[in-house]
Amino acid sequence: MGGWGRAWWAGVVGVGCAGIGAWLGQRLGGSAATIGLGAATGAISGAFAPMATAAILVRGKAREQIAHSTVLPRFSGGPARLLDPDRGIVEFAGRIAELGDLVAWCEDDAAGRLRLITGPGGVGKTRLALQLARWLRELGWRCEWVGDRQEGRVLADVRAISSGRVLLLVDYAETRIGLADLLRATAVDDGAAIRVLLLARSAGQWWQQLGAGEGAIRDLVSAAGPEGVLLGEVLDEQLTDEDQVRAAVPVFAAALETDPPDYVVVMPQARRARALELHAAALVAVLEWIAAPGVQVRVELAGVLGELLRHEERFWLGSARALGLLDGPVGMTPELLRQVIAAACLMGAMDQAGAIALLSRVPHGRQSVKVAMWLRELYPPDPASREWLGVMQPDRLAERLVIGELGASAALAQACLTDLDERQARRAILLLARAATENDVAERMLERLLPLAARVVEEIHAPLETLVSIANAIPYPSVVLAAAHAAVTGRILQARPADDHPAERARWLTIRGQSLAQLGLPGEAFTATQQAVGLYRELIAAHPGRYRPDLARSLSDLGARFSDLGRPDDALPVAQEAARISRELAAVNPERYRPDLATALSNLGIRFTQLGRPAQALPAEQEAAAIRRELAATKPDRFRPDLATSLSNLGVTFSDLGRPAEALAAEQEAADIGRELALVNPDRFRPDLATALANLAVTFSDLGRPAETLQVTEEAVGIYRELATVNPDRYRPDVARSLSNLGVTFSDVGRPAEALAAAQEAVDIRRELALVNPDRFRPDLATALANLAVTFSGLGRPAETLQVTEEAVGIYRELATVNPDRYRPDLAGLLSNLGVWLSQQGRSDEALLTAQEAVSICQELALMNSDRFRPDLATALSNLGVRYSRLGRPAEALAAEEEAVSIYREIAAVNPDRYRTELITSLSNIAITLTELGRPSEAAQARNEADRIKS
Repeated sequence: MGGWGRAWWAGVVGVGCAGIGAWLGQRLGGSAATIGLGAATGAISGAFAPMATAAILVRGKAREQIAHSTVLPRFSGGPARLLDPDRGIVEFAGRIAELGDLVAWCEDDAAGRLRLITGPGGVGKTRLALQLARWLRELGWRCEWVGDRQEGRVLADVRAISSGRVLLLVDYAETRIGLADLLRATAVDDGAAIRVLLLARSAGQWWQQLGAGEGAIRDLVSAAGPEGVLLGEVLDEQLTDEDQVRAAVPVFAAALETDPPDYVVVMPQARRARALELHAAALVAVLEWIAAPGVQVRVELAGVLGELLRHEERFWLGSARALGLLDGPVGMTPELLRQVIAAACLMGAMDQAGAIALLSRVPHGRQSVKVAMWLRELYPPDPASREWLGVMQPDRLAERLVIGELGASAALAQACLTDLDERQARRAILLLARAATENDVAERMLERLLPLAARVVEEIHAPLETLVSIANAIPYPSVVLAAAHAAVTGRILQARPADDHPAERARWLTIRGQSLAQLGLPGEAFTATQQAVGLYRELIAAHPGRYRPDLARSLSDLGARFSDLGRPDDALPVAQEAARISRELAAVNPERYRPDLATALSNLGIRFTQLGRPAQALPAEQEAAAIRRELAATKPDRFRPDLATSLSNLGVTFSDLGRPAEALAAEQEAADIGRELALVNPDRFRPDLATALANLAVTFSDLGRPAETLQVTEEAVGIYRELATVNPDRYRPDVARSLSNLGVTFSDVGRPAEALAAAQEAVDIRRELALVNPDRFRPDLATALANLAVTFSGLGRPAETLQVTEEAVGIYRELATVNPDRYRPDLAGLLSNLGVWLSQQGRSDEALLTAQEAVSICQELALMNSDRFRPDLATALSNLGVRYSRLGRPAEALAAEEEAVSIYREIAAVNPDRYRTELITSLSNIAITLTELGRPSEAAQARNEADRIKS
């Protein structure tokens, strides 16, 4: 660079320093004196601009070398810079046990070379790794952070200058293209000692893929454990969030060279705060105090990152104003500044030309060297990065800005998510995927961006490794990124070479099946999963023992795919095989395979339930829940979601067995866990919460608690409606099911008009679905029709009642011929109702035959499962008694009614809320029949008993 260029740079740096100084002066109170003091400070800093310029010029060389320091050079920065983990503004605390374990791992010569730490953004993974590096350096270790795309050569570079003990640290491991190359080199390293510490937000499919790869890498991953080490969200269990915020306030005040506020009111949130939120709250408290000294400071943990972003924006404005970027008729507006920085955070740039081109993507933006240089100095790039532009830190703040700006401007989103090259697309999708795991605001914004995000994956021309890194970063399951996940897995399978190893192809076929299933495409999902199972069977034939865990997982998935297609008989044997293999594996290596066993057992229980065999489902579901409860006791963040699923399934099984009290306990616990999880990660856990609520509602109904039934059913419907707006193929069936239940519940609480609207919508949706996939959705259509009939009956519309009931009976008869265990109970219940409605239409002989058939079926069912089907038998007998009575056959009516009363007495003693009304009705019917038979004293006894129960 020539002399003029150096002078220009020095001018930019000097003006920037003066601007930052003026900003600081404003934050110190805004008086003329403090602004002048700040400007003077900036001017002094500006005098050293040549030194800063020299530092900037050597950054290109620094990128080619291994970083020797974890402290990044900073010329300037907004208040958020104080939260950079590498700065360590707040003294390290709260993770001493985890730190000690990591040091012991490094120092243990017999330990494995690889370790994985996971946890959501903001819990302190990077800070923990930095502290580990500091401690190990004191013990003689060389500690190096591995930059993106440096994985393949970093260990060779290190070994070229040192054969001593080395720790390599890899952040965002789930997104790294060259991770396998790094681990391959690690496995064969012959230096004094080598340790690789991976940091990731979760251990998902990417970790499983590494563990299923070539032998050397597989051994490293196996030694690190199937889940890695999950870093808990709570920084210090001994201190409240409020205590930790207040303790950090003086530290940030000292960093900003100001006095701390006298007292800070900390408004807590529903969950415990993460380390980032605690420190952000302390920093915001100090910034608020600077802005308004003497005024009591209040910070809300729930919105603290948004508040910090507003303070950061003031820094952008001050810096831009100092450079004259806001001046003149074409000056930038605050809105334009936000969009420019969001675009830079999302897409970055590899060189100055790329940064200038980036500006033209922003609506009303214009290409400008001056603005590009301002962006570079605003957030300088990491010396270990190949990027020309840096990104705002902490990353959750950048994610919040990007999602907010793209969500607020369709034009900006369109411009930033179309016509991307491979690097831009990868970076954009990775940021969106990370944001989707964290924040309900990000989730809602991503719902709008989803079609664009999926299109980015479909349209980019990227190498296979890039596609894999994108797939690894997309959370699974995810509502908002399900389409993108399906798109990228399809692209990966297309891009894999023709001579691809069967194990690799099988693994990606399995993932492809999962992605298509969550998108609501069961046919395509089945094909992919079935192909994976076939490949694994071939591999096992050639390599016995090697691929059995993979086969078991794929078989469990295949059972779910059969079920999604309405083929429960085909689903059962593959689920049984998956459970058998998983049990054998867990017997040999329980720590590794008990989670897989629990999953296989849970799926097996679901298959039995779908076949109408709850007695066989129960032991499988109970064992799965017991295993997951033990696992959740030691690793709650990892296994509580699985525990909630098992509990919800167990509740359904208890209900099917006629044990509603036990069902209620399990389903209430599942719903409670689901609520907690959905607060933290709505995209991941709101579908599970909706399922738990829907199941809980059924149990409340069985227990005769209509008000509680209505409350949770309406909540489930609301969640499913929102989910279906994003992914209709996947969630419209759930909307229909919950609407059908809601219709019944509205009828129970005396709101027939609302019942009709819900029940009719459910039938309409299910008719559409059954036209496309009759095997899967005709049973659901029959259920919806049966519920609609109840609603029509309550509204006094007998002709419509009879019409939809006969249609439903016709469907159930067909289904029961194929699967009697599953559908005869439904057929019996509907026949009993049909008898009532035929009688109301004056078709008494048909009504009697129908009622007799219902009783006959219920008697057979009650012999096999008394607890489950005796209530249904009592209902059928009571209806049969009425039919006999209407035909003038009181003796036969009395026999049926006496048997019904006997059953109702027994079950009402156990569950009075549910069955007292039915008992009263049956006693009243008996009293009428006894009167007709000329037995008045017995009739009076029945009436007296009914009155006594009423009172």
